[in-house]
Amino acid sequence: MSNPHQYIALMTSLPHLGNLFARKEVPISDYRLRQRLSMLETDHEALLKEIIAVTTWAGVSSLEEDLDVITRALKVIDKLQDYPDLQHLVSGRMETRTIIAALRKRRDGQEAAGDIRSWGFGRWCSMIKSNWSDPGFGLSHFMPWIAEAHRLMQSGDHISMERLALRQVFEQLDHYDRTHKFDFEAVCVYVQRWVVVERWTRYNTVDARTRLETLVAAALQGPNSDESANQSPPGIFSETTSSLEGAPS
Repeated sequence: MSNPHQYIALMTSLPHLGNLFARKEVPISDYRLRQRLSMLETDHEALLKEIIAVTTWAGVSSLEEDLDVITRALKVIDKLQDYPDLQHLVSGRMETRTIIAALRKRRDGQEAAGDIRSWGFGRWCSMIKSNWSDPGFGLSHFMPWIAEAHRLMQSGDHISMERLALRQVFEQLDHYDRTHKFDFEAVCVYVQRWVVVERWTRYNTVDARTRLETLVAAALQGPNSDESANQSPPGIFSETTSSLEGAPS
């Protein structure tokens, strides 16, 4: 935006999202959120859509190859040269996807990482490859959630795994939320937080829990399962698949 007051007006118009797991419904609907985001300039709106598309599980569901996801992420990161924090945020989200994808591959019986650069992204690829048999891929001393995710995947506790994955994403976003309040970065962080909260609220009832279990089961079977095929195309600000999908297989 050329006028910084627009950022202030936009951000102050958005309700506080609160604690991720305490919400029974999002405090602003998808429709109302889109209305607020019409205050963005055209180039910022386009950037936001690209960020959301590459950082949400549903956003890359149409891509069949891992390298396609990585290529798209690198293109988005390149477009964010004026926004280094958003570059770091996108990179961090992709690295989390890589870790979850590695957990899935190992759970499914893959005995080694193989050519990890063909399906993985970021700083931890070498560590993951060198420590494939370690529950936390040699990263547990500063990312203890990985070993916990391994345990949950091995036990088949899909709901707890989904909760853990969403919590990690939310904590990543919290870091940037504390440093940006009334700028484009703040808008991007808010929308990504909204996506996570909106998805969790749809899992907050008995019916939603059943739906989540169905979605997770489809994710575990892979992108060509019947359930995945029958889902309607996702909106840019909504998730329809489980974070257990990691990256395409």
